Amino acid sequence: MSVSETSSESEVDILTSSDEDEEPKLNYERTTDKFQGCFLNDSISACVISKEHFLFGSHNGAVYIYTREGVLLRKMILHVATVTSLSVDLESENLASCSLDGKLIVYNISSKETSVYDFKRPLLSVAIDPYYSNRSSRQIICGGRAGKVILSEKGWLGSRDIVLQVDCGTVYKIDWYKSYVSWATDTGVYIYSNEYGKIFGNVDYPKKLPNQEVFPYQLYWQSESRLIIGWADQISIVSIQRSSQPNELPKVSVQAVLEIDSIVSGIMMFDFNILVLAYIAEVEDFTSSSRPRRVDAVRPELRLIDSSFQELAGDVIGLTNYSRLQPSDYHLVSDPAKKDHSYVVFPNDIICARERNEIDHVTYLVSREDYAEAIAAVKTMKDVPPELRVSELGKKYVAHLIDNKQYRKAASVIPTLYVNNPGGWEQWVFVFADHNRLEDVAEYLPLGDDHLSPIIYEMTLANYMALNEKKFNEKLHSWPTNLYSVSTIRKATEKKYEQVPESFLLADSLAFLYVNDNMPVEAFWLYLKLNQKECIDLVFEHNLYDEARQSVLQLLLTSADGHPENVNPKVINMLVQHVHSFPPKEVIRQIESVTRFLYAYFCSYEVMFPNSLMEYGDLKVNVFAEFDRPRLFEFLMNTQCYSLGHAYNVCVKYHYLDELVYVLGRMGNNKDALMLIINELSDIGRAIRYVKEQGDKDLWEDLISYSLDKPDFICTLLENIGSDENAHNLITRIPKGMKLPHAKESLSKLLSDHQLQVYLHLGCHNLFEDEASQKVKKLHSDQNNGFEVDKHIVSQEDNVNELVNFDYSNLSEEPLPFVFDTKTNEFRSISSLGYDIHTLASDNEFRDAASHARNRLKPDLAMSSKLSILMALKK
Repeated sequence: MSVSETSSESEVDILTSSDEDEEPKLNYERTTDKFQGCFLNDSISACVISKEHFLFGSHNGAVYIYTREGVLLRKMILHVATVTSLSVDLESENLASCSLDGKLIVYNISSKETSVYDFKRPLLSVAIDPYYSNRSSRQIICGGRAGKVILSEKGWLGSRDIVLQVDCGTVYKIDWYKSYVSWATDTGVYIYSNEYGKIFGNVDYPKKLPNQEVFPYQLYWQSESRLIIGWADQISIVSIQRSSQPNELPKVSVQAVLEIDSIVSGIMMFDFNILVLAYIAEVEDFTSSSRPRRVDAVRPELRLIDSSFQELAGDVIGLTNYSRLQPSDYHLVSDPAKKDHSYVVFPNDIICARERNEIDHVTYLVSREDYAEAIAAVKTMKDVPPELRVSELGKKYVAHLIDNKQYRKAASVIPTLYVNNPGGWEQWVFVFADHNRLEDVAEYLPLGDDHLSPIIYEMTLANYMALNEKKFNEKLHSWPTNLYSVSTIRKATEKKYEQVPESFLLADSLAFLYVNDNMPVEAFWLYLKLNQKECIDLVFEHNLYDEARQSVLQLLLTSADGHPENVNPKVINMLVQHVHSFPPKEVIRQIESVTRFLYAYFCSYEVMFPNSLMEYGDLKVNVFAEFDRPRLFEFLMNTQCYSLGHAYNVCVKYHYLDELVYVLGRMGNNKDALMLIINELSDIGRAIRYVKEQGDKDLWEDLISYSLDKPDFICTLLENIGSDENAHNLITRIPKGMKLPHAKESLSKLLSDHQLQVYLHLGCHNLFEDEASQKVKKLHSDQNNGFEVDKHIVSQEDNVNELVNFDYSNLSEEPLPFVFDTKTNEFRSISSLGYDIHTLASDNEFRDAASHARNRLKPDLAMSSKLSILMALKK
C-alpha cells in the first residue's frame, strides 16, 4: 500500500505492512510529542537511551536530557557544532558527548560535573566505559577524522590519553560492551579487549566503495560471543570465541554475510531476530559519478530477519519530511529498560517500535473488521482497555454485520455478546425490527431465566403471525408461555383467524392458545375440527364428556388417525367407563357404520359388563363374524340373544362351517348339519361324534345309508360306531363284494372294542353278584339277630336303603325290621310307623322303587346280546 508524501505530524498510523494480509510483527507509536522540546525546535543528530533517561544531541551542539516519562531535565549547549555521538554508562549517571568541534565532554547527570577533552579534530564517535561510575579509571574511547582511536582515562597524575590505533582512516563508530570494544574505520572493523589491552581481531569490508562516508556503520553486540556489523547493503555476523588457554586472546571469525536490497541505516537484535532499519536505495545511487550525491529518498523500512536470514516482516515507517534525508540521518536505538522496545530516531521525529502485545493484536483485528476473532481474543485477556471491551467491540461487530446485510450471522453473535445485558439485547431486536428482519433474530432469543421483556417476544410473534404462519405456530409450541402474554397473543390470533378461517395453522395456534389461556372447551372444539389428538387429551384432563357425547365417531376417527384398524383403546374404555355420559344406545348409533369401532366397543363393554347389550345380539354376530371368529363361536354357544336365521345367514356369508353346523343343530336341522360335516368338512370322525351327541337313531340311519357306497367311510364307521345295534345294522348292510380298505384293521378294532365291553360287563356282573350275596347274607343275619345301634348318629339314608332293599314280598311271620324314624331320632318297627306289611308288599309303586333299588346292584343280563354281533359277522 503506497503512502502519500503529504503525511502530517498528527499522523498516527505509521505502519504499512509489506504483506497486507498478514498481521505486522511490530507495533509502532510516534512519541515525538513526548519530547517536543527538542524535536520541534531543533534537529537531532545523535541519541542514546539508558535505564532512566532519553538523551539527544542536536546539530546546534545542544544536549537534551529527558526522563523516561518525557520530562525535560535540562538542555545544555555543550558544543558549538553538530553533536555526532552520545554514550551513557549502565548506571545512567555519566554522559559522554562528542562533536565536530573536536571536543569530548563527560557530564555527570546528578552532580552536573563536567569534564572536557579537546582533541582539535572532528570527532565522530565516543564510547564510555559501561562501568564508568564504579571504576576509578574513568575510561572513554573516541575517534574521528584524525585517524586515531584514543582511550582517555584518569590516573595518579591526572588524565592521560592512550592511542589504541593509528593510521586507520576515519573512525566512524565505536561500541563498548563489557570488556570488549569494537570500532569501525576506513580499513575495517577492529575488536579490542580491555582486559588484555590489545586488539585481537578485525573484520575487513567485503568491498571498498567510493563515498563510503555516506554509509553509516552499525555495530551491535548481541553478546560477548557475537557481534553484528551493518554497513552499506551488507550485514555480517561475527563470532568471538574465547580461548581455553590462559592469557590467549579470543579468536574472531565471520560466520555469515547477508546482502540486502537497501542500505543499512540501523541494526540491532530484536528477541532472536535481526531488526534492520533499511534506507530504500541502491548503493550505486551514492557511488555513481553520473548521478548527484544527494538522492531523493522514500520512506525507510523496518525489516525483521530471522536466524536463517528469511525476512519475516517489512514495515514502511510513516515519518515526516523524509524525502531529503540521507542514510546517516537515521538512528536505531535499543532500550535497555524495555528489551522489547526500540526507537527509530530522525532529525525531527521519533518512533517507538515494540513487540506487539494482546491489545495490539486486537486493535489490528478490529482494523481489519475481524470482530469475531477480536472478541475471542479479548475474552482471554485480563486487563482490557475500555474501548476494546466486549460490549464495545460487540456493538461494532453487530453493526458491521447489519450494514453488510448479514442479518442471520449478526443475530447469532448477539447472544454471546450480551449474556448478562438484556437491555443491550433488546436494543438490537428493535434494530432488526427496523430492518424488517425480526425472523432472523427470533431464532436466537433467550428462552430461559435470562429471557428478555415480554414485548420482545410478543412483537416477534406478531411479526410471524403476519408474515409466516408456520413459524408462528412453531414458536408458540417451542417457546415457554411465560415469555409473553398468552391472552394478548390469543386475542390477536382470534382476529386474524376471523379473517382467514380456512387456515389450518392459525386454527392450531389458536387452539394451543386456548389451552394455555384456560379455555379448554374452545380448544376442544377447534382441535376436534382439525382432527387433532389433543382434543382427546382435553376430554380426559377437563372431563369434557358432555361436549364429546355427540362426537363419538369423530373422536374415534381422530384417535385412529383416520384408520379404524388403529382404534385407540383409551377412547373405547372412556366410552365404556362413562356410560352415564355416553349411553350405549347413543354410542352404537353413532359408530354403527364403522364396524371396527363397534367391535372394539362390544369387546370392551363385555369386559366391564358381562352378558350385557343382549338386544344387540344380531349386531354382535355381524361384528364378531367380521373381526373375531373365535369370539363368534363362543357367543353363539353361550348366548341365545340372537336370531338363528340371522346367525345362519351370517355363517353362510363368511362360509364359517363349524359355526354353521352348530346353528343348524340349534335350529333342529341335524340332518343338514350332518350333511354339512360330511360334504363340506369331509370329517367322518366328527360326523360320528355329532351323531353320538344327538342320540338320534334316524341320524345313525342317515349316516350309515350315506356311507354304504363309500368304503373309506364304512371303515371309519366300523372303528368308531360304538353301540351293538348300530354296528350290527352297519355290518349287515355292507354290500356284498365291496372291497373295504383296511377292512381287517377296522373289524379287528370293532371286535376288540366289543370284546373289551363284554369283559367289562362280565367283570361288573361278578362284582354285582358278590355284593348282592353279601347283602342277602347281611339281611338274613340282621333279621335273625339283634344289633347294637349307635345312639348318637344313624344316617337316615342308610335306614332308607335298608327299607328299600328289604324283600317285602317274602314276608311271613319273621320279626319286622327296624327303621330309623327321623322325627323321633329312634329305631322303630315298620308296624309302629303305621304301615300294614301286606299292604306294603302289594303296593306297586313301593315295589317298583324297591325293585329299582335292587337292580342297581345287578349285572346287565342283556350283555349276552353282544354275541349277536359275532353271529352277524359269521354269517
